[in-house]
Amino acid sequence: MRHPTRWRSWIALLATTLAAALAAATLSAAPAQAAPLPSSFQWSSTGAIVAPQQTAPGRTLVSLKDPSVVQEDGKYYVYATTADTNGGWSLTSFGGFTDWSQAGQAQQYHLSQTPIGGGYRAAPQVFYFEPDNQWYLIYQTGLPSFSTLSHPGQPQSASAPKNFMSNHGIADAGSSYILDYWIACDEVNCYLYFNNDKQKFYRAKTTVAEFPNGFGDVELFMEAPNQSLFEATNVYKLGDSGQYLLVVEGIGSNGARYFRSWTSNRLDANFSQWVPLANTQSNPFAGAANVSFPGGAWTQDISHGEAVRVDGNQTMEIDPCNIDYLYQGRNPNSNGMEYSQLPYRLGLLNHTNPTADCGSGNPGGGDSGQLRGTGSNRCLDVPNQSTTNGTQVQIYDCWTGANQQWTYANGELSVYSGGTKKCLDANGGGTTNGTTAIIWSCHGGANQRWNMNSNGTISNAASGLCLDVAAAATANGSKVQLWTCHTGTNQRWTLT
Repeated sequence: MRHPTRWRSWIALLATTLAAALAAATLSAAPAQAAPLPSSFQWSSTGAIVAPQQTAPGRTLVSLKDPSVVQEDGKYYVYATTADTNGGWSLTSFGGFTDWSQAGQAQQYHLSQTPIGGGYRAAPQVFYFEPDNQWYLIYQTGLPSFSTLSHPGQPQSASAPKNFMSNHGIADAGSSYILDYWIACDEVNCYLYFNNDKQKFYRAKTTVAEFPNGFGDVELFMEAPNQSLFEATNVYKLGDSGQYLLVVEGIGSNGARYFRSWTSNRLDANFSQWVPLANTQSNPFAGAANVSFPGGAWTQDISHGEAVRVDGNQTMEIDPCNIDYLYQGRNPNSNGMEYSQLPYRLGLLNHTNPTADCGSGNPGGGDSGQLRGTGSNRCLDVPNQSTTNGTQVQIYDCWTGANQQWTYANGELSVYSGGTKKCLDANGGGTTNGTTAIIWSCHGGANQRWNMNSNGTISNAASGLCLDVAAAATANGSKVQLWTCHTGTNQRWTLT
């Protein structure tokens, strides 16, 4: 006689086993994820677009270097190191521009005028720490130091320096100097990278919950027997690809500086778990071998800098389909000068050979979904599912229709696909309050380029104005326009 309970248990076990086997087969047959970056890079460089302005109190400047850049409210803000004729180092800031052609004219504000003070300050990194709703400026003073800012465009708001750590742990032994601090965070931990004069790179960590406190557990992250690994570590999140990018500056056989790169699917990975990408002098991430200069070569060095991030926050996210990299270079005729007197200037690289999958669908690093208004809890909507150029967008109850599915990639916000694809557009290229937000055939103009800011606003690259629900209305059919950014709930959006 069969026992019903045992029979049912046996059937359940068999079903579970078969389901697991089928799942394993499905997983093993799944195609590999497309690579978010090419194995060999090509870049185009501007000329030297930013030089030091002689506005530093009591100092004559010879160089501007080590830039860190963020986008906020549709504008670029840069923090950098300056060096003077006496070999002194300090920090400066400039920004508020919407196009890199304006960078050289932006007024430079020297942070020696703030509580940061004078003396040795160098190699800044600026980012927004979302969990605490706070901007941080990281820099070196001999120890890893930080100040807080109310906004990257308000350098005068910088607080007095504080140190992340009182020492460098194991890195202090045998080091003549330690420099180039860099922070990157995942959902759980924040990592602090730095290096010494012995081609050794170190990493400390703390939890996101403890930041900016708790840094410890200093470990040797990587090392090299020569200057092929030199300084200036960057670590980035590669959009939504699930990958991270590690970039390190090296000095080549001819003395010129270049960048090497590796990737990993985990930020906490040990260096042995990072996969080499473009990591040689002949095939660099960026260097003389793969950078072209349409206006004429002005530097042999592609040195210490930072990629322009899609968001200013602590994850250090970049769009792998649209990489600009702000870097330092110098006139090759300055070879042989004392290091502090080298005439560094800033130039901008643009990545010219993104991977093939960046050209269609949802490009690597792009995000798709509904844009939900914080104040209304309704979604950005194209009325009546129209595909007609000039249709003004509105907010409406969220649903699954294609007229509410937006893709953010390469700075564009697009709706629909294929032959009916349209881009969110500032009507007529308008730059004044009340300019209507419409859909239009995509053309790549500045009035169709948008910045997804860390505070939830979406600002237009041409005007700096924010996507705004008119009169802070919350009803179905309320029209959407552009207006001066004020971070009210009618200007904050979530892409879900």
